[in-house]
Amino acid sequence: MKFNQSQDFKLQGYSDSDWARSLDDMKSSSGYCFSFGSGMFSWCSKKQEIVAQSTAKAEFIAATTAINQALWLRKMLTDLHLEQDTTTEVMVDNQAAIAISKNPIFHGKTKHFSIKLFFLRDVQKDDAVCLKYCKTEDQLSDIFTKALPKSKFELLREKLGLVKH
Repeated sequence: MKFNQSQDFKLQGYSDSDWARSLDDMKSSSGYCFSFGSGMFSWCSKKQEIVAQSTAKAEFIAATTAINQALWLRKMLTDLHLEQDTTTEVMVDNQAAIAISKNPIFHGKTKHFSIKLFFLRDVQKDDAVCLKYCKTEDQLSDIFTKALPKSKFELLREKLGLVKH
C-alpha cells in the first residue's frame, strides 16, 4: 500500500545544529526529528564527533545524520507496507549547507569537508530524500540543539506534539 502526501502520512524531518556551543571541546551538537502523520516519532540530539570549522559544516554534518535516518525510516515504512511515494523533505535553516549538498562542483571553501559527507549529493539525485530550506523561526529541531527561553521551548514542545492541546 502506498500513501501519498494528501493522506497526511508523509514522512518529514527537521535537522539543525548549534556551532561550537560546547566550551569544553568546541564541538557542535546535531539534532533531528521526524514526523509521520500527526506527530513526531523519531528524534535525536547528539554531540558531533569532530570540531566543525564553520556553521555550514556543522549544519552539513547534522543534515547528513538526518538524511541517514530518513533513508532508514523510509525502508522501515516500506517493510510495514507504508511506502512513501513522495520525496522525504528534511528541513534545514542553513542555505549554505543545502547549496553545498546539491552543487557537484568541488570548491576550495569545502575541501576540508570529509569526503564521506558528500553522499548527500548522491542520495538527493534519486528524489527519495532532499534538503529543503526553512526559516530559523520554523526550525522544530532547535529544541534538540540549543538552550531556549521558556516561551520558545514551550512553543516548540507544542509543535512537536509532546503536550496535549
